[in-house]
Formats: sequence, C-alpha cells, structure tokens
Amino acid sequence: MYLSKSEIVGSDKPVIFNKKEGQFTYDELINIGELPENYEHVGFKPTYLGNQQMFEKIYQKGE
Repeated sequence: MYLSKSEIVGSDKPVIFNKKEGQFTYDELINIGELPENYEHVGFKPTYLGNQQMFEKIYQKGE
C-alpha cells in the first residue's frame, strides 16, 4: 500500500531511505510467508510511481 506525503506528514515514524537487515515492506513480508501482525511499523520508505513520490510502510520484528 502506497501513501502520499500528506498522509505521513506529522507521523512520529521516520522516513527510512536505506532499509536495514530485518526491515521489510508489507509485500516483502507476504512474499516470505511472514504475518505482518507479528511485526511493528517503524517508518516509511520513499518510492516513485512514475514521477510521483509515494511512501511504503516499513516493518521490523518487535523485541
């Protein structure tokens, strides 16, 4: 799911330009057979659809 900049402005979650090991997008979690509800939302990754900047949620396993 892609979000527009206006949908993430004011969030306490950071924009993550380079994902670290153990961080995944929703689609990546589904593709590796993991349940997204076992992960916490930790930030947003910018991506481009054509010339429009959008953002994807980034998830990481809770501690």
